Amino acid sequence: MKPTIRWARIAMAAVLAATGAASHAQDKPITLKMAHLVPPSHVFWEKGGKPFSEEVTAKTNGRVKFEVYHSNQLGSDYLTILKTGLADIVMLVPAYQPDKMPLSTVGELPNLYSTSCEGTAKLSSIAREGGVLYERELKALGVRVLFANALPQYKIMSTTREIKSLQDMQGLKVRAVGGSMNKTVRALGGVPLSVPAGELYDSLNRGTIDAGFYPYTGVKPFKIEEIVRHTIEGMQLGGANIMFAISDKGWKALPEDVRKVLDEAGLNAQKSMCKGQDDGEAALREEFIQKNNWKITTLTPEQAAQWNDKVKSVTADWVAEMDRARKPGAAVLKAFQDASGK
Repeated sequence: MKPTIRWARIAMAAVLAATGAASHAQDKPITLKMAHLVPPSHVFWEKGGKPFSEEVTAKTNGRVKFEVYHSNQLGSDYLTILKTGLADIVMLVPAYQPDKMPLSTVGELPNLYSTSCEGTAKLSSIAREGGVLYERELKALGVRVLFANALPQYKIMSTTREIKSLQDMQGLKVRAVGGSMNKTVRALGGVPLSVPAGELYDSLNRGTIDAGFYPYTGVKPFKIEEIVRHTIEGMQLGGANIMFAISDKGWKALPEDVRKVLDEAGLNAQKSMCKGQDDGEAALREEFIQKNNWKITTLTPEQAAQWNDKVKSVTADWVAEMDRARKPGAAVLKAFQDASGK
């Protein structure tokens, strides 16, 4: 056999072996650990994380499976959980880690969007790869957003004290989680108090707090519909933002076909979650009135404008705070405002 033919056959064998190995690697089962802070009944999981994981498993013919850890089972510092590899996908809440994700709290500011789907589209456009929030903050954190969500606008819910006007907010003890929400409560004349979500029921029941900021879709997992009697709605006080994310390192380690499925499933989950929340707001509002005897005050457009004017300072303060920290807050805010809400 001529040397050139022999070497050609050896080279071909090597190529075939490499191709076979690559094919085997492509077919290797993958288990992704997914961790978040809410109970399984929460809309974040029911309309977001659950359909996302089910779609990925279905589209990969069972090759990708998920181990899910609900309700802070792996801890509550989700950036660290992601960075250390304790979980592969986590739910990030920027308001809970404003020291590490200051720019990512932009979507929680008041007067920025009306519906969950509008806010979600805006947040996603700046948070996913190529967006200004990704480039100016998330990329440096090693975070890649798979899907995001902006909650419906907060309502103010109380047990015994009925809130019908700005005057009724004066001195009111309101549950807040920090950051922009604290500033919003203060701008309205209230006193923000830090209360974990799991302690909200007892704190309202005991009178430790008088009221809380929540959308209707955030009520049932914590059973506060049982004790809330009064709600005021119609203003734009902001809403919490969340992101289901994977680390850049974890993303790059996945086969290309799996990454494509994760991207597609993420966008579908994002639409499902915001639609579920917008639809749920109307349905739950009616249920709480009929079944739980809630009294709901809906502000007129003129009244809402007064409340919205009161909290404009919150946005200005946030930009100034970012400036002091040498963060491009104004640019990120403008990108959010200018982004399409569709």
